[in-house]
Amino acid sequence: MENHVCSNCGFIYTWPRISNAEVSKLYLDGDFSKEARKSTEPDLDKFIQTEQYALERIHHLEKKIPSFFSKAKSCLEIGCGAGSFLWLLKALGHKVIGIEPDSNFVKPVQKRYNIEIETVMFQDYPKGILFDFICNFHVIEHIIDPRAFIKEIYTRLKDDGYIYIECPTIDNIYTGSLDTFFWDVHVNTFSNKTLPWLLESEGFSIIELFMNRGFVSVIAKKGIDKRFKKDNKQRIIDIIKENSKKKTKKSLFSNLNNKLKIRLKKYL
Repeated sequence: MENHVCSNCGFIYTWPRISNAEVSKLYLDGDFSKEARKSTEPDLDKFIQTEQYALERIHHLEKKIPSFFSKAKSCLEIGCGAGSFLWLLKALGHKVIGIEPDSNFVKPVQKRYNIEIETVMFQDYPKGILFDFICNFHVIEHIIDPRAFIKEIYTRLKDDGYIYIECPTIDNIYTGSLDTFFWDVHVNTFSNKTLPWLLESEGFSIIELFMNRGFVSVIAKKGIDKRFKKDNKQRIIDIIKENSKKKTKKSLFSNLNNKLKIRLKKYL
């Protein structure tokens, strides 16, 4: 697979896309947990880490949409992982449900937090159930069809509901190196423009766009306000070129056994 940049909107995506069978094996069969999470189940250190991150996200919600805490809400987290964010929402009185495909990974999560988790892919979760709040953190970069994913979220959100999304952004090479920033399980790479633009193009209005721990975060609701434009392909290429200066051309592409080849090599 190689990374490509869309000439129309500046979105970075891998091609060819992996198959549905490969997606199933990667996430439902536990391969992602083994390779990316480095464990078939979360340990105490993982819980402590994710609880800290969850608390930070709760604080962002308190600041940016304080009305969210005025009454109990129905909340869905897609790709809930160790479940810490749902645990805090539950402690605040909200009704929570998580979706996490890896059944082995979530067993200790359910034992620790006593929260409801469905071990299915999001598109297979029962239709017709609407939520006040839908979130996903470090999920959308793994989704084969992110536009379809956002459409599905829209149909499952109440008219006055909110969404909260966090993911890596090309505007901040959070690993410090392009070698490790472009990762084979990240089939999409968003920018601080392409993520909100995608949401707005599918019927959402952006409440807040902000950075958290080096990642781009968006809080949005259903609406018609449009503030974000498509990104520019040349701007994305310039970011790649600037970050490539931190390493020589040889070292930048020397260790790609399990990494995606960067098609933008010709621009460096």
